[in-house]
Amino acid sequence: MEPFFNKICYTLFSYTKEVSTVKVAFSSDNHFDLNKIDVKRAMHVQALYLLNQSVDVYVIAGDLFNDFQRTLSFARDMQDALGDKILIRFIAGNHDMGNGVTYDELESDIDPLYFHNKFIDLTPTVRLIGNNGWYNYDFVGNDYTEKQIQQFKNSFWYDRRIKQPISDKERFNRNMTQLQHQLDVADHKQTVVVSHFVPRNDYIKRFPNGASRLDMANALLGSNKVGEILDNSYTIATITGHLHLHPAPLKVGNNIYYNAAVGYNTARVHEWRSDDFITEWQNHLILLDF
Repeated sequence: MEPFFNKICYTLFSYTKEVSTVKVAFSSDNHFDLNKIDVKRAMHVQALYLLNQSVDVYVIAGDLFNDFQRTLSFARDMQDALGDKILIRFIAGNHDMGNGVTYDELESDIDPLYFHNKFIDLTPTVRLIGNNGWYNYDFVGNDYTEKQIQQFKNSFWYDRRIKQPISDKERFNRNMTQLQHQLDVADHKQTVVVSHFVPRNDYIKRFPNGASRLDMANALLGSNKVGEILDNSYTIATITGHLHLHPAPLKVGNNIYYNAAVGYNTARVHEWRSDDFITEWQNHLILLDF
């Protein structure tokens, strides 16, 4: 299958207002269903907050729901509520991919709000690029065989629900071909990249001494190759999710890596510093001016 390359370039806000800067907000891993959030109320409060912060574009970097159709409906409802005041875009995380969508649909222009393998020109010199991303097991090196990782994934990992016609490494390579193409056609524009999965091994914690299940999970978090590609481009900001450890921004050359994940606050897993979803969302929201 030929990679899907969206060739439509959006120049923002020239038809509505003149702005000296464009403010973009990023969030990831809201997990509305697992966190048992009142979705309508949360959307209303989020929309008001974004308006009060004078945000122009809101990008959701995956994992809103364990169902792509619910994620898509949320994005559409939020866009309808905000009209032309804020542009909404989203990519799919592994949780969104688990139900309600096929691999081919994920690799298509299934909806204008869906931002995988697309771009927006925020300014004449800054381009925003979206790519879902995937993983290729390189965070664990050669410590485990592919068979061991597959057995772990199929027995314990959420992603066993995701159907795909190709291997994980083939899927990852296709996404990296897409990302490299988008960076190439951006020419000398500065780029801002949003993706779901972990882009650098700086964020990875290894678990030696027999903790094989915990350690093997690292294979399914992302790939260091993403960072290598971005660090050899004109990328000035990279926003990801997936990892719920809330690492601080990391500057590598001219590129700053941000993690926008909210994470879980469930009966079994407590990753928040408070018990209030909106507080956590605001605390981990990434706001950038271009």
